[in-house]
Amino acid sequence: MYKVLSFSRFFIVRLARALVVMLLILNLLSCYTVTDSMKSSDNFQAGKFQNLEPIEAKSLWGFIKARMTTDWAKWPKDVIINEGAPPPTSLNGSNARITFINHATVLIQVAGLNIITDPHFTERCSPLSFAGPKRVHKPGIAFHNLPKIDAVLISHDHYDHLDLATIEKLVHRDAPVIFAGLGVKRHLEQDAKVIEMDWWDQKALSDNVAIHFAEVQHFSGRGLWDKNTTLWGGFVIEVRGKTKIYFGGDSGYGGHYHRTYDRFGPMDLALIPIGAYAPRDFMAPVHLDPAQAVQAHKDLHAKQSIGIHFGTFQLTAEQIDEPERLLKSARAEQQLGEDEFITLQPGSAFNLQL
Repeated sequence: MYKVLSFSRFFIVRLARALVVMLLILNLLSCYTVTDSMKSSDNFQAGKFQNLEPIEAKSLWGFIKARMTTDWAKWPKDVIINEGAPPPTSLNGSNARITFINHATVLIQVAGLNIITDPHFTERCSPLSFAGPKRVHKPGIAFHNLPKIDAVLISHDHYDHLDLATIEKLVHRDAPVIFAGLGVKRHLEQDAKVIEMDWWDQKALSDNVAIHFAEVQHFSGRGLWDKNTTLWGGFVIEVRGKTKIYFGGDSGYGGHYHRTYDRFGPMDLALIPIGAYAPRDFMAPVHLDPAQAVQAHKDLHAKQSIGIHFGTFQLTAEQIDEPERLLKSARAEQQLGEDEFITLQPGSAFNLQL
């Protein structure tokens, strides 16, 4: 009996210490400075960024409650490995190559440039190295097999999208240009080349490629007290003034897909999130389910869409293969062709004709 009590006390003390460390880290991460560019944004009000269509605020404690009251599916314990062949060094000519690495990490090779979205190659998406959602699928391309990266697109600062360890490695290895929303630069190293953008800002990456930052419906924050102090968004990559590739980052369903179409016209290719949506009463404002992803595809008038943001980290309650199954059903219900909105295995590539 004494040994059981001693073990329980030991466990409680260790847990308490871990929580204290986590709170200290989150408190440090919450410190921020309001810049002039943030103040000048129409979306920045009362010290916070806002969605154009207000959504119900969700708290950490609300998530914990949802986690405790919802049955979560069991995901595989063994890490899944299916790395693809190393991609080419670069790609010129009349095609773009889109390689799905996993989660929201996609390698886009176009017009001689290598662009990567929300690069995440570490084991967890968490402020702690020993706790938090753990990877169940290896990246489809190993980091050392990545070609030299010219540009990084960061949709927002959540841990499953802004992986500082991966960004640090890319900055030291390749010195890429990093495009991100207003305020995100404070999270990154001082020697990183960061271009902060407001919704609908445009920046030239090269003579042939322009980067646009697009509105989405989401939120931001890496600590307990910095919610919505950086701007979230998606991207439109415009190639040679005609081909448009959309990266949706993370989003709930809203009118922003129509507004993106109104500004840019039809998307030639859209990368749209399809996972991390259950339970719906909690996740609906900020994460699409597969049926809504198909509707977003329609709103964007996309010629081709690829599903992202699924099958890597268990962030929510659905089964690991459910997003792909429901996407198949949604395609049929909304009368889309099977090849019009697809998913790729990590490491697999899709060729887009420009």
